[in-house]
Amino acid sequence: MRVEKEIRRRYGRFFYRFPNGESAADVYDRITGFRETLRADIDIGRFQPPDGPRPRSRNMNVVIVSHGLTLRVFLMRWYKWTVRQFEGLSNLDNGGALVMQTGQGGRYSLLVHHTADELREFGLTDEMLQDQMWQKTAKLGELNYNFMTNGQSF
Repeated sequence: MRVEKEIRRRYGRFFYRFPNGESAADVYDRITGFRETLRADIDIGRFQPPDGPRPRSRNMNVVIVSHGLTLRVFLMRWYKWTVRQFEGLSNLDNGGALVMQTGQGGRYSLLVHHTADELREFGLTDEMLQDQMWQKTAKLGELNYNFMTNGQSF
């Protein structure tokens, strides 16, 4: 295992595949389909109670339980982080949780629920934190032209 971890360190955590395992790049492919389905389900109100006498609420909670790698890849895909940014992230402790919560404009941000220090401990850079700050107030459909991903994207 020490030899494999050394090879992974030199090759890169995102692209390295342990023997008989999968790489983060493999997980990225699977997460892409899940993300698209999740976004569509949210948009059409699939997680809302059936139509009744009261209007549908925009407030809902969705809990996703996963392994650390899958969580990091999910966030990478959601926020369009680069391979370099992904490789700086750490796994949460067992039972750890991250909350993506909608901000004032309707976009999901990690900074609505968490502090910058908590997210730095997870591995977010100042650049990623600035984007999360923007996400807190941005409206759906807006693009953050100040958050330019640099380095290899996937």
